[in-house]
Amino acid sequence: MKEASSPEIHISYLTKLEIPDPRTLPHRDENYVFVIQKAGYLILFVDGNIEEMRGSSVYFILPGQLRHYLELHSEVWILTVNASILQENLRLKLNEHYYRAVSAPISKIKAKRFDQCLSFLSEELVTPLYRFSNNIVRKGLIDVISGMVVEEYAISTSTEQGEHSRFSSITREFKELLLNNYKKMRKPGEYAHALSLSTPYLNQIIKSSTGYTVSYWIQKMIMNEARILLSSTLKPVKNIAHELGFSDQAYFSRLFSQTQGLSPMQYRLSTQETPSPDA
Repeated sequence: MKEASSPEIHISYLTKLEIPDPRTLPHRDENYVFVIQKAGYLILFVDGNIEEMRGSSVYFILPGQLRHYLELHSEVWILTVNASILQENLRLKLNEHYYRAVSAPISKIKAKRFDQCLSFLSEELVTPLYRFSNNIVRKGLIDVISGMVVEEYAISTSTEQGEHSRFSSITREFKELLLNNYKKMRKPGEYAHALSLSTPYLNQIIKSSTGYTVSYWIQKMIMNEARILLSSTLKPVKNIAHELGFSDQAYFSRLFSQTQGLSPMQYRLSTQETPSPDA
């Protein structure tokens, strides 16, 4: 393993997980994480879901997502970047792809390009060669690497534009709004008002674009955060319900049970042991 860091950037090159290793423990922070795998396979646990990376591939994790690494038999770069140094348009693109984020396969040639850029960045963090412009060089490398990751995810959605470009634009705005406001904006009408649309029209667009209603996405985000808080904190269920905007704990518990198949306490107990990849 080799590592390098600055206040806004941390980069690791791993071939195995050391025990104990903080990466094997569930954690969340306010950074973007880019995982670039050269070969082999890596198994991650992100927001209650298992993600397997096989072969040359890329993956990203957004600020606030609960994550830990379960199994590693690969050569992998893990780049952690503070949101303040990401280009705004790239950050928005990453946020948009959160809703369908799975690892994206890349060619051997692209894997080599990633490796070259990440090696350059790692070396620049350890032994800066650019005395007067090292911040510009580092920022430029972050732009290149994050842009390459966004490109891999954009390829899979480029065919969805065309004549539905207006629907796509509104869907992107809705997703960004939801990602940042789901705790305080709980009703479809609030999102419609923020986007200067009628509630039925917004619902029509979102269902056409994603296959699900606005209410579904709001509930999905809230229940996802509930799972994270139950599995990563010792907060009482009553406090978690209040934090997520529920004044009635009993209603929160019923809703959680209906959507997750377990009561909040049953879910908390089920996550006390690290899940196996076959679970």
